[in-house]
Amino acid sequence: MTKFPWLSLALLFAAHSTFSWFLIHATAPRIVWILVFSFTLIQALLLTTLFDGFRRLLRAWLRSDTGYFTLIVVGALGITVALVWFRTFGYFLVLVSAEVLARLDLQNAGFNRLQSLFLLALFSLAGLATGWAAYQNPIFRFTT
Repeated sequence: MTKFPWLSLALLFAAHSTFSWFLIHATAPRIVWILVFSFTLIQALLLTTLFDGFRRLLRAWLRSDTGYFTLIVVGALGITVALVWFRTFGYFLVLVSAEVLARLDLQNAGFNRLQSLFLLALFSLAGLATGWAAYQNPIFRFTT
């Protein structure tokens, strides 16, 4: 193993902390928090242990006309959602980018898939929890 990728994991932690802060300010209901935690874990799984199976499934799906049509419809829907909810989409784009960067740095440092999964999930969930806990602390409450 080479050097531990502190910088990319710190960026991942900061991205999840700011997203957590955004969710609290938006007064997101509990179901949104459950979806965010699920998204965080599924994203870590897809980038580490399930990546090869996901790639094979996607490749098999795109061999048919139905697969391409579905991809176009989902892509158009995704672009529409991104334009309507631009701020939220920006946060998700930063989360995905930070997690991909951290995964690549972990891979270059010689970590295996399970170690990478553990570290990505740990730093992501710790970032979400830290953002929530910081908001609950009266020191960090600002009046607007």
